[in-house]
Amino acid sequence: MCGIAGFFNISRSTFSVEYHVLERMQQRIAHRGPDGYRIWTSQEHELGLTHRRLSIMDLSEAGFQPMFDREKTVLVACNGEIYNHPSLRAELEKLGYVYRSNSDTETIIYAYKHWGIKALEKLEGMFALILYDFITRELYLVRDRMGIKPLYFSLQGGVLSFASEIKALWCLPWITKSFKYDAAYHYLTYLATPAPMTLYGGVYKLPSSFYLKVDARKTITFHEWYTPLIPTAQYAQQELLDEEFCVAKIRELLRNSVQQQMMSDVPVGVFLSGGVDSSLNVALMSEFTQRINTFTVAFADGPEFNELEWARKVARHFGTQHHEIIIEEKEAYEFFTNMVHHQDEPLGDCVCVPLYYVAKLLRESGVTVVQVGEGSDELFCGYNLYAQYLAIEKTWHTTQRYVPAVARRGAYKLATKFFTQKFSRLDVIHNWAYDRSLFWSGATVFSEAWKQQLMTIDLEQQDAMIEAIYPGFNQILDSHNVVEYHRSKLKSHDMQADFLKTMTYLELKHRLPELLLMRVDKMTMAVSVEGRVPFLDHKLVEFALQVPQELKYAHGQTKYILKKACEGILPHDIIYRKKIGFAAPTSRWFKQGRYFPNHLRDLLHQEKNAFSQYLDIHFVDHMMSDTKTGRADYSYQLWALQNLLAHGAAT
Repeated sequence: MCGIAGFFNISRSTFSVEYHVLERMQQRIAHRGPDGYRIWTSQEHELGLTHRRLSIMDLSEAGFQPMFDREKTVLVACNGEIYNHPSLRAELEKLGYVYRSNSDTETIIYAYKHWGIKALEKLEGMFALILYDFITRELYLVRDRMGIKPLYFSLQGGVLSFASEIKALWCLPWITKSFKYDAAYHYLTYLATPAPMTLYGGVYKLPSSFYLKVDARKTITFHEWYTPLIPTAQYAQQELLDEEFCVAKIRELLRNSVQQQMMSDVPVGVFLSGGVDSSLNVALMSEFTQRINTFTVAFADGPEFNELEWARKVARHFGTQHHEIIIEEKEAYEFFTNMVHHQDEPLGDCVCVPLYYVAKLLRESGVTVVQVGEGSDELFCGYNLYAQYLAIEKTWHTTQRYVPAVARRGAYKLATKFFTQKFSRLDVIHNWAYDRSLFWSGATVFSEAWKQQLMTIDLEQQDAMIEAIYPGFNQILDSHNVVEYHRSKLKSHDMQADFLKTMTYLELKHRLPELLLMRVDKMTMAVSVEGRVPFLDHKLVEFALQVPQELKYAHGQTKYILKKACEGILPHDIIYRKKIGFAAPTSRWFKQGRYFPNHLRDLLHQEKNAFSQYLDIHFVDHMMSDTKTGRADYSYQLWALQNLLAHGAAT
């Protein structure tokens, strides 16, 4: 795990690659790679690169980047890990390629030399990388299949600038920092700005499974190089309806993924909550090593989120070296400003706080790599919310089909008179009445009706970059368009996709890569720790998408087929205990806390805040008052607002 940054002249008539600018860029992302850095420049190719190193594979000098082939025809700088590089290396060595290191990055070079950009399809892992071909003078920026690693870019000033974190881009003299208010509008629905948008004008994030190509004429194009909707292994319907077959296949794929993602020349640990996902990571890891380090975080002031006893039980059962940390509101508040700094743009998920502290504990314990359970709930229907959507879905579509549109819209107009302050409920009725999607995301904060009361912004002009990356994306100020764009892509591949597959695909296109995986990346890298996600191995994702929803949610049991796969591997009471969820006690903090209510109020009334002027301050004050008195609980929304305002203050 590392950090990359750099720039490439696209259209300036005169351009000089300045070493000192790259020096500043690497300093901004030093936490991503505390084991050293390199800067490389070429005035001839008008390209400059810097790479910060967190040594995981090949700890020697030979593992430093950017890395070149022997003839210096190809350059690669990579943030991530290629888990199948041992088998790829063996294949490439048979083809005549001679290695000079044990680094997985060197495998990317020879794979590209042999297969061209199609080599991406051979790579299994998590990665954001830059590749430059000195012969064709083509440059590529690439993000991995699932979007586990971030990559940001800008074309301001006629220069393609890029970095693992946005903050490195602010060092560049040709980049101006400004806010993109329609992105903030979408953030308030989804807790993260949807790719390719960021909170900042002219700064974009490469979507998962995309690459950006600059050809010899400096023409820029975008390519989606992978979709889980075209699986590498197709299974027969008869097999997918067979519970025993699915159990065996899940065990096989996940076991292989866990073992593969243990690849490291430094110690590997597990974030352990005591739930099914993290416990299964521990159980499968124990099949390959007798020494496992597990790490758990809990809140002293949030007993409803504490899972210490369950985590301890799993640790005892598998004989791990177990570590714990307990934090309070004070620690969360003291970290908040630093959290905003490391996020780069708002990630309105309170889980960022415990993630940071448990990652910090991991680093202090001498462990550099950690496996986490992200993706399991989304792939196997692990949330009760999903079950609720499944229960509603049949009635939803049946009534949309048979109740005339004029009657449904009349019902909505009537509802607006009775639910004047029930904004989320009004939006559900509105979506039903106007044939919009039932499911938008596993995490939505402010509905469209709610946002209309909360904020006032004008529609910004159409963004040509968004159109180039997502052709046909409707850029009007309506967050439903994010859902509709990705859903249309799914339908173009699979008209028969069941409702749960649709939900999973939508999560794979936004919530996982831009919220859940970014909170893992940003908070672990803040303390120089590498987070790995074995549930998001692409072969497991592809298989899960083929499993019918009847096996994921069955007999009233969420995550049914995965729990069946756990039987005989985990204790029964761990598998079938009530799901608690990994969160922070924000409700208590905003109701009776000493720090966050005052902090939000200060941000809200801050004269120079970039966002407070667009918010109805009295409306937010009422939300805070209702939460404090117990008339309602808007802590979820208040945390999201606080995060946005904090970024607006950090100008």
